Amino acid sequence: MKKNIAIIENNIVSTNTMRQKLTLELMSSGYNVFVLTTGNKKDLQIAKDNGIKVIDIKSSNINPVHIFLYLKNIKKALKENNAEVCLTFTMRPAIWGNFITSKLEIPTITNITGVGPLFSSKNPAYIVARLMYKFVLKNTERIFFQNNDDMNLFLTNNFIVKEKAGLIPGSGIDHQYFKPRIKSETNSTFIFLFIGRLLKDKGVIEFVEAARAFKKMNLDAEFRIVGPLWNQNLKKNTITKDELNSWVTEKIITYLGSADDVRPHIANADCIVLPSYREGTSNVLLEASSMERPSITCNTTGCREIIEDGITGLLCNVADTKHLIEKMKEMISFSPEKRMEMGKKARIKVIKEFDKQFVIDTYLETIKTITASNN
Repeated sequence: MKKNIAIIENNIVSTNTMRQKLTLELMSSGYNVFVLTTGNKKDLQIAKDNGIKVIDIKSSNINPVHIFLYLKNIKKALKENNAEVCLTFTMRPAIWGNFITSKLEIPTITNITGVGPLFSSKNPAYIVARLMYKFVLKNTERIFFQNNDDMNLFLTNNFIVKEKAGLIPGSGIDHQYFKPRIKSETNSTFIFLFIGRLLKDKGVIEFVEAARAFKKMNLDAEFRIVGPLWNQNLKKNTITKDELNSWVTEKIITYLGSADDVRPHIANADCIVLPSYREGTSNVLLEASSMERPSITCNTTGCREIIEDGITGLLCNVADTKHLIEKMKEMISFSPEKRMEMGKKARIKVIKEFDKQFVIDTYLETIKTITASNN
């Protein structure tokens, strides 16, 4: 008899992109899979068209009423679909999802996709998150981390026991899907590309300030942004529509909207720029590297593990616009052959160290072990 597996995600976009292959392989391995998440109608339909059962549980913020409804929706979906194993990703599902699965005694595998300002912020929301993490992870069957720094933080703060922790290389990279492509555009302007949710801790402000500086210096470069405005974070971390429109009006960036498929954008870029303050393991950097594009990113957790300074890209200081500009100038000064060499080395590295199949196999083996022990 097929086992029922629930996946709780923040947004269906993650299911359609970085975790699509995992979800589909679980289904092809004989599991009944259903995804508890939310998203717009278009993205939800994409998942359904791929044969994935999706239950829209909406979202939650710090509003107690929204949290209550979110918990109620999770509990109802898990019970009605007789979930036997649950996978949770990102902070909100990991906290509230694990809270419910613990009550229902459903074995749960949690992926800590990154910690952001979890341990440093004095914001009440993060203080509550710290308290909740410590409580809900006690009953979690297995906790995967995407880098050593995050795992050590959870161990040091006694959020978890070492026996339950494991390391995986992020969501991994499907290097056959993200293959090198030749540019389809023929203009000679150097293109810097930022891909990501429009959040301040992704470094989008520093990217825009660098674009503004380049414009003032009359340097021949175009700064492009691909990614959605995002309202599922604290307001002080989000970029508003008005801010985005002002950058476009100022003609310092080209905004290309969000994209179901980022490969054409990566292919037409000369360099990907992600000045993120911290990541779990950056999917953007994995994708760019797999497509043989050099990247500029910050010397921080979840980024420096992928990009080797001077070899596969360049590293800059966190939240340091001046240093970012220096690195961008350096990247432009390289010959096309030098950047091509960096890109090739980047692809070799991520194929060797971040293969998505390793992540999928780890999940399949862990689920097999859990279901066997619960029979």
